[in-house]
Amino acid sequence: MATLCCAECSWPVPPESWNRDEGVRCPVCGEKIQTFVFPAIAVRRAGAEPQPLAADTEASCFYHPASRAVVPCDECGRFLCSLCEIEIDSRRLCPACFEAGVAANKLAAAETSRTMYDSIALALATLPMLLFWPAIIGGPAALWIVVRRWRAPGSLVPRTRIRYYLATLFALGELAFVVVLIWAIVHAPRPR
Repeated sequence: MATLCCAECSWPVPPESWNRDEGVRCPVCGEKIQTFVFPAIAVRRAGAEPQPLAADTEASCFYHPASRAVVPCDECGRFLCSLCEIEIDSRRLCPACFEAGVAANKLAAAETSRTMYDSIALALATLPMLLFWPAIIGGPAALWIVVRRWRAPGSLVPRTRIRYYLATLFALGELAFVVVLIWAIVHAPRPR
């Protein structure tokens, strides 16, 4: 667990004094301390620092022999420290079994790639702008992808839907241009 200290004297503030609106007085220097922390500070996290071996009779991690083992791998049985433990699909795996599961597509929860439909729609809407015939296909295809894949998972990195908006705008512009061009060709005065 993290230790928070008084700003004046560096005396540790006990966890029962955290998140109090009225604050507490430091027992050493007497300063008023208000400490606000997120509840996640007290939660054990995967990948936490491993504990050293206390005795020679304790099980050690397969990958870190000086660290205490906390769980065995559910796949191969190797002992793992808290740093090496990977929890996925309610199973605990070692790094080697995790990599093997990803390579063999055995782990459904491990995403290794995503299709960026918003980028595809934007490309379909912008690339054909230079030529007439690709715009007839690219515009409707871009609109179809926007409508069909609007709720599809995006990038693993958060980003906005601006590509979808731009693809829709460009595709509608292309289709309007095609309609106006066809109307102009059909209604053009014919020489006699």
